[in-house]
Amino acid sequence: MRACHRFLFACTFPLLLAACGRQEGQAIAASTEQEALPPSPDSTGAVWTIWKNGLGIGFGKDPAEPYLSLACALTSDGRPARLTIIRHARSEPGAKALFAVLGNGVAARFKANAVLAEGEGWYWEAALPAGAGEFEVFTGPRDIEATLPGAGTILLPPSNLPREFVSWCRRNGEDLPEPKALSPSPQA
Repeated sequence: MRACHRFLFACTFPLLLAACGRQEGQAIAASTEQEALPPSPDSTGAVWTIWKNGLGIGFGKDPAEPYLSLACALTSDGRPARLTIIRHARSEPGAKALFAVLGNGVAARFKANAVLAEGEGWYWEAALPAGAGEFEVFTGPRDIEATLPGAGTILLPPSNLPREFVSWCRRNGEDLPEPKALSPSPQA
C-alpha cells in the first residue's frame, strides 16, 4: 500500500507544481517579510483647525492635510444632523474596520468604511447621527487616542474646539441662546 502512495505522489507532484507555474525541483521561497505598515503619525505640534466652509474641523500639522477630521452635515427637514469622523489614511476599496477612539472616559468604536475622495484616494470614514454617544469622546477636557488598524495611532491633546463643534452640530448649526439677564432680586 505504501508503494502505491509513493507512486501516486511521484506522478501527481510534478503536475501540481506545473499547475502552480513551477517546475519540478524549483524552490518555493517563503516570504517572512510582511508588507510594512505606515507608522503612526507624529502628532506633536498638531492642532485642530476649522474648515473654510465651517462645516468641519481637522486635526493635523497642516490644515490642508489633516490626520483626522470631523464633518457636520446639517439638515433643514427636521432630521438630526449627522457627524462624520474621517481618518485621512490610505485604505482599499471595500475595506471596513473598527476605528477605536478613547478618551474622556469614553471608549468609542466607529464602524469605518473605505470612501473614495477626489484628489485624496481611498480613506476611512464613519457617519452617525450627531447625537450618537460615540461622539462624547470628543466632548471632554482630556487627551484622546485614536487607533485605526493598519493606519496607526493618533494622540490628540485636549482642546475645546472638538467639544464646541460636536455641540454645534448636535444643535443642527443653531447658535446658543443668549443668556438671559438676571433681574435684580427685591431687597427686603
